[in-house]
Order: sequence, then C-alpha cells, then structure tokens
Amino acid sequence: MKNERIYAAIGAVDDELLSRCETPNKKRANPWLKYGSLAACLCLIVFGVYYILKTTGSGLPDDPALSGQKPSGRQVLQWSEQFAAEDYFIYNKSVENGMSSSASISADAIPYAQTRSFSDDRSQLEAEGVIPVMSNRPLFNCIGGYYEDGSLYSLEFSWHIRGAMDDYSDLSIIAGYQEVKQITDCISIAVDEFGNIVEPNVPVTVTERNGVLIVAEGDENSGKTMTFQNESGWYQIKASWNDSYEPMILLLDWIWEHPIDFDRFPIDAGDSFTHSNLGEIPDAFVGYIPDFAAFGFIAAQDAVTLKNGELYNYDGYYVAHAPEELVKTGNYYYVEGWTYIWWCIRTSPDFYDLQNSLGNLDELSEQIILGIAGNSGRFDFYWDGYIIQGYTNTPHELWAVIQSIQ
Repeated sequence: MKNERIYAAIGAVDDELLSRCETPNKKRANPWLKYGSLAACLCLIVFGVYYILKTTGSGLPDDPALSGQKPSGRQVLQWSEQFAAEDYFIYNKSVENGMSSSASISADAIPYAQTRSFSDDRSQLEAEGVIPVMSNRPLFNCIGGYYEDGSLYSLEFSWHIRGAMDDYSDLSIIAGYQEVKQITDCISIAVDEFGNIVEPNVPVTVTERNGVLIVAEGDENSGKTMTFQNESGWYQIKASWNDSYEPMILLLDWIWEHPIDFDRFPIDAGDSFTHSNLGEIPDAFVGYIPDFAAFGFIAAQDAVTLKNGELYNYDGYYVAHAPEELVKTGNYYYVEGWTYIWWCIRTSPDFYDLQNSLGNLDELSEQIILGIAGNSGRFDFYWDGYIIQGYTNTPHELWAVIQSIQ
C-alpha cells in the first residue's frame, strides 16, 4: 500500500487549507494549486493529522517543559499558561541544516494580481491595536496582496533591524482570510510498505492551543515559522536565524488577542507603487542625476519608482573602464579594473539612511568621500531634501562626480 486516505472523520481540520485559500470571491478555484503552494498547506495538515494519530491514550502527553523530559514519539503538546516560548519548538532542537519548507507558506507563492502598501501607516496601525508596538525594530513594512477584482487575499507585516550582524532581525506575519468549513474531501499521505505514515524529514513541534493546532518549524539557530489557522483566518509568523523565540511568541499572543480585521485594508486605502525607467520618464529627477557619461561611466541599468503616480525613488548603476557592449549585456565582471557607482535617490529616507548620512552635499569633502572605502564603499548624503545613497568601489571617481554637482 503506497497511499492512505483520511476522510471526514478528522472534521476538525479545515478543508480550505487543503483545497483552496479562499477569499469571499467564490469565482476563484484552487489558487494554492494554481500557484504551486498547495504542498505547503497539505503538509501542514498532514503534520497535524500525523501527530494526532501518533498520540495515544486520552490524547495529549505530559508537558515536557514541566517534566524536563522529552516524551517518547512525536505527540501533540497541550498549551498551558506556563508554556515558555521555547516549548513551542521543543522537538526541533535536532535541526542542523536550517528549515525546510514543509510547513511554510511562501509569500512569493501567494496568488495575487496587484499589491498595495500600508507601510506608512505604522503609527496608526499601532494606535488602532492592529499591530504591537515594536520600537526596537525601526524598519516596518505592510503589504497587501489582492486579486484582479480588488479583493484582499493576504497581508504581510514585517519588522526589521539592520545594524551590526548581531543586531540583525527579520520578523513577519503573513495572514489571509478564508471561510472555515468542515472537511468534505480526503487527503492522501505517503506511507511505507507496512502502512505506516512516513516520518517527516525535518522535526516539527505541534501544539494545541484552545483547539487550534500550531505547527512550529526551525530552531533557535535557523529560520523558523509558526503556522496555524483559526476562525479569523490563517497565519504564519516567521523569524530569522538571529531572532530568539520570544518575539515570535509576542506576535503569536498578540494575534491571538487581536485577530486581524481584513476589512481594514481595502485596496483603495493602500499606496500603489509602479516601476519605470529613464527611457520612459526621461525628466525623472532631472538635475539630481549627475552626468556620469562625462566621467566615462556607462548606464548598466536604471529604475524609477512611482508612489501613487508621483516620483518616489531612483536607482542607477553605472560602470566605467569596461567595453560598452559588455556593460550592456552584463558581462563586464571579468574585465580587469572596471569600476562602478550605484547612485540612488530617496524621497523618504528610513532610519538607517538618516543614521548613515555623511551630511549635506555642500559639506562633503575629499577626505570624507575617500573615507567611505573603509565602510564597504557606502555613501549617504542630503541634497535639497532628498537623500542620495549608494555604493562604489572607486571613491576617487565618486569624488570627481560629487565635485561636479557641488
């Protein structure tokens, strides 16, 4: 026997996670299958079923956090008020090679036709109690994914720290709405020749909390996720290798007490970002892009970002001391002595842009610019309300460019 079917007897498992991650728009069928992410949802259900089937007796084992012993076999943990953050991951400590995608939802695989940004609404979202206050994480993004008809499919909230390596942090919540129904179909899972369910390759811990199964994957030294579905929708909390368990549980507890009101994020309320280039908008940021050609630089690529139809950002990558045909085709890397200047214009500098600023344009000196060689060639400075930032491997040539605009 190669496959086993589990039918409606496991009615506590929601079939939306199996068949489709559905919005109220009934016309869309099986978006997870269409976009190749059904496997992630299926594995989440299989893990939950697998652990339930492995549980014996009255159902749940003694709390290993209280006994100090790991129960034999894989079993569902029963949440209690005494649960510590690490208890959600107690079976995962043997993971050595990072995190698999078995129980993970990939934001790239989530089906949507267009996006909107609510990143500028951080203070308002905090005041409304939609998200917790996380003042130690200065960077925040909130992106909504929408179907072609404008209905919301998913939201991603993310908080970041970008300082020294020890301070690095990536925390996020991916969330979506779906109707909660009892299972009406069946699922197939792999079994061995004896009919036993095949053991997952990567350990996960499953915790039942108020009737909801939480699948935790990864460990303290790797990327990690916590995935669950309740009556308000489906959620996945993600953290980087450098994040501890505690901030993940902070987000989990917050969502538990503050389910996301998806109606709060209509498509018309978000900021729309579109992308173009100087070929299509030749007068974009005119006067703030130096004449790099006069210094022997060739434009390898450029991009203009518009926010709600208005100029927002510019990114230009310029290469010198390499044949133009190689620069245009991106094959200049093996040319000895090639140099580059990456020139970016930001209309809304973030925390780190301000922190790294070298000052105003008219305050820059040769000594300051040549000094960036010891800082990976990064430069940030103010120019008429914009912040100019970028990287270079040729501070001397950058200084000549800057002199021409001072």
